[in-house]
Formats: sequence, C-alpha cells, structure tokens
Amino acid sequence: MFEKIDDYPVDPIMIGAEYFAQDPRKDKLNLTVEIYQDELGRTPVLKSVKLAEQHLVDTQNTKSYLALTGDADYCRVLGQELIGAGLYDDSFVAAQTAGGAVALRVMADLLAQMPTRPTVWLQTPTYGNYIPILTAAGARFRSVPYYDTLRRDILFDQMLEGLKEAQPGDIFLLQGVCHNPTGADMTPAQFDALLDLLEARGIVPWIDLAYLGFAQSFDADCTMARQIAARFPECVICVTLSKSFGIYRDRAGALFVKTKPADRARVLRAMSAIVRAGASHAPDHGASVVRTILQDAGLKKLWLQELDQMRQRVARLRLEIAKIEVQNFGRNDLGYLAHQSGMFSLLPVTPEQEAALTREYGIHVVQGGRVNLARLGDKDIEPLLRAVHNVTQPNQGR
Repeated sequence: MFEKIDDYPVDPIMIGAEYFAQDPRKDKLNLTVEIYQDELGRTPVLKSVKLAEQHLVDTQNTKSYLALTGDADYCRVLGQELIGAGLYDDSFVAAQTAGGAVALRVMADLLAQMPTRPTVWLQTPTYGNYIPILTAAGARFRSVPYYDTLRRDILFDQMLEGLKEAQPGDIFLLQGVCHNPTGADMTPAQFDALLDLLEARGIVPWIDLAYLGFAQSFDADCTMARQIAARFPECVICVTLSKSFGIYRDRAGALFVKTKPADRARVLRAMSAIVRAGASHAPDHGASVVRTILQDAGLKKLWLQELDQMRQRVARLRLEIAKIEVQNFGRNDLGYLAHQSGMFSLLPVTPEQEAALTREYGIHVVQGGRVNLARLGDKDIEPLLRAVHNVTQPNQGR
C-alpha cells in the first residue's frame, strides 16, 4: 500500500543541511541552520535555564497530565509578559503548545474547520513552514508581496495594495520582529499604516512571534503584539520561545486567541478538541523552565542579560560585515545587512549565483539565498564577502 504515497516536498532547510553533510571540504561554511550559534558554532544552554531546571528537579512533585490547553499559570504569566498585564484578560483563550509550529497548526485547523473558511493572507517571501502547515490543515491561503531580494527593500505599497483584495473576516498572518527569511522589518509608521488598513477592511491580524529579544530587547520586541491586542476585538498571537530561551528541543510555545465575550467558550472548546486530536498534551519541561524564569526576579534578570548578549553578537556581526566590505573591498553590496535585524537575511543572489556559492566556495545557504548570520565567526566574514562578490560579478555564477 505504501507505494501509493505521493512524493512530499522536502523542507529547503533540510535539503541545505543534507548537502552540507555530504560536502567533503573542511573549510565549508553552513549558513543554513535555524538556530542561534556562538562564534564556535555552539548552541549553549543558558545559565538561567540551567538554574531553572535545577529548581524544577528540586521542587517538582508530579509528572501527571495537565489540561489539554496546558499549564494555566504558564499561559497567564507568558500572556502578561507578551501582551502586558493591563491588556491580557479573559478575552484571550490560551493554549500551551509544543513550540510555535504547533500553535500555528492548531490555529490553521481551527480556520480550516469553520463552515465558511476565511482566506489566510501571507507575505512573500515568508517563513518556509507556513504553507506546509496551512496546506496540511486544509486552510485557504493567498500571498501578497513583501520584499524584493535584489532591490533589498520591503514592497510595502504593493503589500497594502494586495491586501485590498481581502474580504472582511479574512486573516493576515504576519511576523513580529526579525522577519524570517528577510531580516527586514516594517518601520513603526508602516506598521501603523498596515493596522489602519486591516481595521478598515475587517481583516483579523495573526502575528507570529519567534525572535523576541533579537531586535531591540524582549520588552520592546513585544510592541507589535501589544498594539494589535489593544486595537482589535479579535486577533491571534502565536509564540515560540525556542530562540529567546535557547530551548529548541524542549518545544515551548503558546497560542493566544482574542475573542468577543460571547465566543470565548466556543473557541476554548474548539481549541481543546483540536489539541486532543493532535498533540493531545504539550510537553511541559520547556514551558516550566520559562514559567520559573519569568516568575523569579533574579532568574529573569540573568536571562535577559544572556538574551541581550546573543542579540548584541548578531547585531555586531551585521555591522562588521558592512564595515569590512567598505574598508577591505571598497564596496557596499551587503551594507543593507547593518540595517536589518535578527539572525536571518537574504543575499542578493540569483538561483545560479546561489548554487555557485556552494559549488565553488563551500558556502551553504537555504534555497532562496537565506543565511543565518549568527553562524558566522569573525574569520568567516571576509571569505563570505569575497565569495558573494565573485559570484555576483557579470558572467560569474551563471
């Protein structure tokens, strides 16, 4: 029977990782990874996380099941942290999830099971797992332009123009800070203009938060979610804490759905049923670590310091790339990286030039030109610049 299974598309990130593993060169460079790494290529466990884990070992007295929607204390503490104690109230239905992907899938299932399915509008390019998640759920979706790789610029007016085709009750799935894969975030004025359009057309905002603390600070990076929560009677907030706490394999995330009072009980039952039919119960270790840190002033202070160190390292790398390109090469092709944020950005390369980076220089990137700048060490900057310059010269990498 299994010969009847169709060929499924392979995640571009997994393809990149596989090609890197097969590359025999010792000086190869893997910029495909989806995680923060230090200058030695390590993803260390944060000290604050270690201390919280020890506290759990000493005090946790059961491994019994939690509710289908998870630990209510975790959801409350996290909701107040993200949305603000003054805004987070009973209008939100919350569920603890196994990272952000499960939060996205629960919401996608909820939309797909509505009698009249709304259309989910996506930015292009955007996070590579959105379309597989929406497709698997059977949700409807369309796309609007967001970023031009070769021009290195957000296509803001085109995005707004595309959203004018959306109908009242449709959903716009946007990212918070540190846009993946582009690294290009909207300005505050652009974001305000976007919210104006969504409100005027009755479009429900759905924001996905994955890199809190990697743009300005954890608190500042929650601003977009807070503006949405304050302005819209209905909205959706998904969050993963993998990057912010460095707990990738422990899968801590959450889904927050703001509803009208009359709909709250119905949405809670729907979310519980969807969770039961899928993951059934979210893993609790990562969420307990997060809750422990957020509820302890000393641990929270330490964690924020560690998060700032990760953010500052990535920001420094972006500035160094721009500075070294001007000083050592007399060019400014990648200077835009200094004005973007987060771990990811898109190189201004064609598919042929992207292939040449790997073939000729052993530099592995995700299909579409996405690179994880957090993976770079100081010694990697000049070779990367030289390779990008060489493959983008006329008649090179073609």
